Amino acid sequence: MTREPRFDDPSLVREPMTVTEDGGRGSVLSLLGRMGKSAFQGRKLGEAFEAWKSMIEGDSLICLGYAASMSSAGMWPLITWLVERGYVDVLASTSANITEDLLDMMDGTRVYRVDPEHVDDVALAEKGYYRFYDHIVSSKKYDQMETVVTGRFFDELADTWRKPTIPTVRLLFELGNWLNAKGFEQSILATAARAQVPVFCCGLPDGPIGEGYSTSPKAEQAPVVDFFKDYRIATDIMDNAMMSTRGTSVIFLGGGVPKDFLQITATSVRTRHGNVDPTPHKASVQITTDNTVFGGLGGATLATECISWGKEAHGSANVMCFADVTIALPIICQGLAEHFGRGHRRERPKPLKLSEVF
Repeated sequence: MTREPRFDDPSLVREPMTVTEDGGRGSVLSLLGRMGKSAFQGRKLGEAFEAWKSMIEGDSLICLGYAASMSSAGMWPLITWLVERGYVDVLASTSANITEDLLDMMDGTRVYRVDPEHVDDVALAEKGYYRFYDHIVSSKKYDQMETVVTGRFFDELADTWRKPTIPTVRLLFELGNWLNAKGFEQSILATAARAQVPVFCCGLPDGPIGEGYSTSPKAEQAPVVDFFKDYRIATDIMDNAMMSTRGTSVIFLGGGVPKDFLQITATSVRTRHGNVDPTPHKASVQITTDNTVFGGLGGATLATECISWGKEAHGSANVMCFADVTIALPIICQGLAEHFGRGHRRERPKPLKLSEVF
């Protein structure tokens, strides 16, 4: 029987926000601790940090959903930082997020800030710039990233891959190795390939990779991408973790297809085993601006709606933080860096062996 909560529990006291004057090491870590005892989304950000920290300290397979257009906004170094430290075991992303990070690594490319309320988009088009809300990039450089970089990869893939089909996760691994060899070793895909982190992308053509494919002279000779094979591979990974004591945890930056892919492949484990007991994620965190009331899966709350599907575990740390990822993610990553210290790496459990995954 569930014990009724005490409303006057001393550990639940809401504390007013304060400013610490020391300004020394651990200042953001201390701030997150104070925020966790505050209210509204400040409190949720503190709770999200604690849940994320516990995932890293535990044994579960940590899956990260990376949605929206975060790499063009400059968030990609935080993702590579998480991957390098072993804080991500599986990555599901939008197509743009795993390609637009290349812009910052191309010679002569600069991304400039603009005032979104007073910018002239007609003038931008005439002068050769593409706009992402409050930042712009040369359309020539962006097109070059699409056609020259990703297009050349498809040309080489057509010459080297001898099978008629290829799963997306394997294609992105090959692209990561190719980028690593071409001087883009700081990119998300190159970092993930070195760290043996599988990257899934259901909407692969919806981004620069699609444009690269369409302009590749050898595209028709390249293997057909098998998205259904990705679903089976992802379910195999989830099955292996969920059917052991390890279990799985999920972090969603935004919502969209990456969130639903990581959720539904997990529920497929239950189907695979004859619809017996649910195999939910042990813990979950989502940072999003998606509203719950419109019925979109991006806003489906982890601690309520998702439990009805068996996607999340009742009573576990399931934290919804309704905030802009560009605000919340840098704060959380800084807190993790201060908590775990310089050079920390999550060594246990060991990385997946992609040779077995594929």
